[in-house]
Amino acid sequence: MRQSDNGDPSRRRAILRISITDMIGLRVRTKDAGKTPPEFLYQSLPERGMSLLASIPLGTATISIPQQHGCYPISRSLPAPGNGLVITYARRENGRYEAAAVLHGTESYAIDEFHSKACRWVEEHAGNLQTLPGRFVYCSPSIEEWGVILRDGGFAVYDPSFMRFDLTAEIIQGRCMPGASGVIMRLPACPETLSGTGDSLPAFTPVELTMDPQPDPAGAWMSFAECQRLRALQSRPPEKIIRPLKEWIQTLTNEAGLKSWTFCKGMFFGDHAEWWGEGNRRRTMHEGIDFTQGQLQDGSRRSIPEGTPVRSIAPGELITVLDDFLNKTLVVRHPDIRDEADNVLHTLLSHIQPVETLAPGPVARGQLLGHVLRSKNVGAPPHLHLSGAWIPESISANSITMDMINAAFMPIVLINFNCLLDAGK
Repeated sequence: MRQSDNGDPSRRRAILRISITDMIGLRVRTKDAGKTPPEFLYQSLPERGMSLLASIPLGTATISIPQQHGCYPISRSLPAPGNGLVITYARRENGRYEAAAVLHGTESYAIDEFHSKACRWVEEHAGNLQTLPGRFVYCSPSIEEWGVILRDGGFAVYDPSFMRFDLTAEIIQGRCMPGASGVIMRLPACPETLSGTGDSLPAFTPVELTMDPQPDPAGAWMSFAECQRLRALQSRPPEKIIRPLKEWIQTLTNEAGLKSWTFCKGMFFGDHAEWWGEGNRRRTMHEGIDFTQGQLQDGSRRSIPEGTPVRSIAPGELITVLDDFLNKTLVVRHPDIRDEADNVLHTLLSHIQPVETLAPGPVARGQLLGHVLRSKNVGAPPHLHLSGAWIPESISANSITMDMINAAFMPIVLINFNCLLDAGK
């Protein structure tokens, strides 16, 4: 959805899209068994959903209305006519589904045309959507829910039907539950009722957050932009790992029989697309760097050979071995490398076959830990994935899971090693 911006990005209205999480749930992210994904998807909204279309923000690239808590369902087929709205999403060349039209009653409207209609409807029925000073709704989002908010630039759907106006003990405890993102978020409240119906009005609003274990509604809450700025600073590689990591990359290059590595979009930390297959959007931001292809001395290219040794980057201790979608991930703790908050550096080496004698315990710098191995029945070619993470002491080794190595799991900060690669984006 766009409005005239005269070249000013801050005046562009966000594009309304289906979230990647919902695309995966609907199995429309890629071709399935040779079947072409549907040309259109449809999302049903109640009449009060007018306020969502009226409140799509400016100055952010994309936004989504997730189907969550039984609200705003998305389907492959056009729903039967009803009293609400149906958003039609068209599949674009990049595989994403973007809002193209809105069905209201017997009429179909272009998405930009309907935005104006939705704004008039809100003015007639509720006055406006200005937030209420000092009043918020609270929740503890899951990793998937926070991941959608990350991709949507810090905006979420305010809907009191499944949020609380009070910061309850249940919400505070929820941030520590399995699958939780580790944050508590709040959204400024909009007008509480729709005149004459007593129905709540949903709207897109910017989130604020806290990771304070004992949050106070009257205390300091962080804006999304400030959170992202601090995370970017925290994700810088620590000085103590820079030289060992560069030497590790050189050793990996030599043992793979290559002159240098070749990187492309999708292989870097922070990328949102896969570099293999259909080039689908990733479910989450890429957590590290993929080593998969390089150049030989004669200039030709070759994939990383099966059996390439994988070694420890720095001295530390192997604390756990996790299953990943290809093979195994080895998690190595480096207790001598810590950040200002006393979080400990961990390096994670993924999609490899560990050596048979490997067991949790001390590892030396350069110690052989495993080998690159082709896996069967997976879409991605063989590659070695490297991640770095600041992990607090409060997270024990036996509680670490692959779901935690995720930009949307906030107690852990992922490290951006892109700057240490010879090849640029």
